Amino acid sequence: MTKIGETIIEEGITNFNDTKKRNTVRAIILNNDDEIFLLYSELFNDYTFPGGGIKYNEDHLEALKREIREETGANDIEVIEPFGYTLEYRYGISGNLNIYEQKSYYYFCKIDNLSDPNYVGRELEQGLKMKWVKIKDVIKHNNQIYENRKNIKGFSTVLLRERQVLEQLVKKYEKI
Repeated sequence: MTKIGETIIEEGITNFNDTKKRNTVRAIILNNDDEIFLLYSELFNDYTFPGGGIKYNEDHLEALKREIREETGANDIEVIEPFGYTLEYRYGISGNLNIYEQKSYYYFCKIDNLSDPNYVGRELEQGLKMKWVKIKDVIKHNNQIYENRKNIKGFSTVLLRERQVLEQLVKKYEKI
């Protein structure tokens, strides 16, 4: 799988010796009309790809299908092909000073037969909702939001990571 964009390093991180490794999988769900299915957070007013961490003893496809089912309510999930991965070094989102090396793997997927998502914990707190949106509109929106979030430890790299992937999609599909 090819790397998407440059490695993202959260401001203030200089020591990479004691990093915790975290691997995630994320779904790219497109329709034919230049729109993408993304998670919108009412709390953060941003858009992110559905997906999350790979649990112990899960492979990428098992984790991706579990995360898509939980976050979109999809009952029929087809993983089509890999798109690429991003690499970031960031602080933990719990306010601690742990440093994570996070590799996020992106896959094109198709979903169908939607029911209610199964949001828990942080997902409920964030007020997540799935929305079809135009990719260029998401890039513009998230860029504006980033200016207010770039100094929040553990969150500053999220929108940079998602922007790299969205911009690569625009390059791949010039019509978007």
